[in-house]
Amino acid sequence: MRVNKIILLLSVILLSSFIRISATEPNSIILIDGYFFYEIPIPKQDITQLHSLRSPNGTTALGLVIKTPLPEEALQHAVPKEEIADAEWLLFRYNEAKRTSSGIGITAFQEARLNVGDKFPPFTSIDIEGNRWTQYDVQGKIMVVNLWFTGCGPCRAEMPELSTWKNEMPDVIFFSSTYEPAPIARPVIEKQGFNWIHLVENTTFADFVGGKGYPMTIIVDKNGVISMIEYGTSPTQRLRLKKHLEQLRNSGVE
Repeated sequence: MRVNKIILLLSVILLSSFIRISATEPNSIILIDGYFFYEIPIPKQDITQLHSLRSPNGTTALGLVIKTPLPEEALQHAVPKEEIADAEWLLFRYNEAKRTSSGIGITAFQEARLNVGDKFPPFTSIDIEGNRWTQYDVQGKIMVVNLWFTGCGPCRAEMPELSTWKNEMPDVIFFSSTYEPAPIARPVIEKQGFNWIHLVENTTFADFVGGKGYPMTIIVDKNGVISMIEYGTSPTQRLRLKKHLEQLRNSGVE
C-alpha cells in the first residue's frame, strides 16, 4: 500500500511538473490520441496514464491516455504534425506504449474539500489593497473564485484570458486568491495584467484545493451555492467555465 502511494505521488508530481513547463515553454509537446498540442487541452483529472517520450534527436513529449475521446473543442487547439520535430517517431513510440500498457497510471487519491451543491463557506479575507471582504459583501451576486500561486505556470498563463471575463461580465464578483503575501503576488499580477479582486495570504481558501492541484476555479450562484468547480486549466475547461457562468447570469436564479 505504501509503495502504491509513493508511485501515485511521483506520477502526480511528474504530471504537475510537465503541466507547469508546458505553460511557460512554447516548444513543450503533448501527445493525445494521435494529436499534438502545446498545452494540455483537457482537464487533468481525465488523464489515466502518462508516457515520457524522447526521440533519438532529443525531441521530448508527454504522451497522455485519457478516459474518453478528445472533444471537438480540444481538437481546435491541435498542432499539425508537420510542425513537430520527429512527429512520426513520437507517434510510433506513443502507440507502442499504449499497446503494451507501459507508463504511469494516474488515479484520484484525495476527496474533494468542496462539492457542487454545497453552500460556499463563510469567509473573511483581505485583498491586496488592504480591503476586507466577507460573504456578506457578495450576497445576491454571482461569485467566481480562482485559486493560484506564483510558482504555478498554468495559473499565470490563464490570467490574461480570465481578465477578459471581468470586462465582459461587470455584474459578477471575481476573486483571485493566493496564500502568498502581497509583495510576492503583486509582481505576477501586474505582469499578467490580472484585473480581478486579489485576496492575499488567504490560507482558508487554499485548504479548498486539497491534493487536486492548482489552479482551482469555483463558481457560486446568487444564493451562495457552489454551481461549478474546475481543478486545473485548459482551453476546454475555461470554455466550459465561461459558458456555465453566462448561463447562470441569464438563468434568473435569485
